[in-house]
Amino acid sequence: MVYHIPLAKYLRIIGLSVVIILLTLIGLVFISLPVKGPSGILSFNMRQVINIALQVFAVVNPLSVMPAFLLYTEGLAEGNRRKVVNTTVLVVIALVFSFAFFGQLILNALQITVESFMLGGGVLLMVISIDMLGGTVRTKSVDMHQVAIVPLATPLLVGPGTMTTIIVLANTQSLINVLFGGLIATLAVFLFLRYSNTIASLVGKNGMLAGSRLMAIILAAVAANMVHGALIAWGIASS
Repeated sequence: MVYHIPLAKYLRIIGLSVVIILLTLIGLVFISLPVKGPSGILSFNMRQVINIALQVFAVVNPLSVMPAFLLYTEGLAEGNRRKVVNTTVLVVIALVFSFAFFGQLILNALQITVESFMLGGGVLLMVISIDMLGGTVRTKSVDMHQVAIVPLATPLLVGPGTMTTIIVLANTQSLINVLFGGLIATLAVFLFLRYSNTIASLVGKNGMLAGSRLMAIILAAVAANMVHGALIAWGIASS
């Protein structure tokens, strides 16, 4: 059976994602600039961009999502499969931008310091990485029309771990580097989902499993680095 996604619903999702992205860009001027200053936003460093992209890619971990993506889109026509990929990626970009721009406001509203968030987020990322290593299943049956947003875009791709990583990076790195790094990681997600059938046939089930485990190890290292950074900030550990 071949499923078809209504064009009107698809266009609404695309439009909403674009609006969110544009609003977050406006938020860059009116929110981030007075707080961080020009150097905290526009200080571009390609090495940092690559490092951030790798961190975000590791926590998003499209390899672990590919089996679920193939399962949920198995009955879709090729055109509708592309719609799911495009919608998923746009929603991921919107969420990453939202966390980067407004994460500090969330912390301020909750009266949480960046160091506390780094410690709690590091512990959370460590748990997520352990779950990934154990092959924990985090998917449920869903409405095919909603699959691009839930569960693919969130929580499978952008979940608590991604939120933690983006907020911490946005508070410790130049915002422009975080945005470019997030975009590069999202582009990689697009390529993995767009060519998921080809990748699955080339690497096989064991290859996908090995890649997912590697991402889990990288994520665990990022988590340890966050915890260490918080302990250094509090004077408990030394650099």
